[in-house]
Amino acid sequence: MPAAAVSALRLLVVDDHPVVRQGIRALLERELDGVEVATADTPDAALRDAASPRPDVVVIDLRRVSGDVQATITSLQQKLGSPIVVFTADGGPRMLAEALKAGVKGYVRKDSPPEDLIRAIQAARSGEFYVDPALSSSLLLEEGERTLTARQREILQMLADGMHTEEVANRLGLSTETVRTHTKRILAKLQAGTRTQAVAIGIRSGLIE
Repeated sequence: MPAAAVSALRLLVVDDHPVVRQGIRALLERELDGVEVATADTPDAALRDAASPRPDVVVIDLRRVSGDVQATITSLQQKLGSPIVVFTADGGPRMLAEALKAGVKGYVRKDSPPEDLIRAIQAARSGEFYVDPALSSSLLLEEGERTLTARQREILQMLADGMHTEEVANRLGLSTETVRTHTKRILAKLQAGTRTQAVAIGIRSGLIE
């Protein structure tokens, strides 16, 4: 049965394997009502052949991208103005960390259930963030550097609850500068580019609720 209907959803799938591109396109057309799927074999081709209006979401495999991953993602975001979901066989922490730092909205492994890709696309279109649940363990590697302190987890939970820096400071009896410092360290440890990403990673990793 198709997932929740999404009208006039425009997607761009970037993958160097023709069969994979066709497979992803068939999946998306089956699961999402009213979807329009364009494809490209490389990021350069995606930029060269980009049509107007822009895609609502770009789905890309970064495994064989030549050059710097973060630079590729940044270029696509700037020139297409679209949120990006990485859909790849690479579930390693290095690629995941680079993609998150570059500001992707989703990261899903190709061996995950199709529903995970659909959820990531829908989240990205809504301006939200989605990481494949199977990758939670990757987010907690190198625990000596990345495990949050009790105070940092407390602050991250408050951010997840929608509190602003000033509210957190008042609640904990800290200065706003101290809270900002903790927040910067939280983002660095979780390799997140924004508070929203940090909260999403914290929830997926079981660090907060």
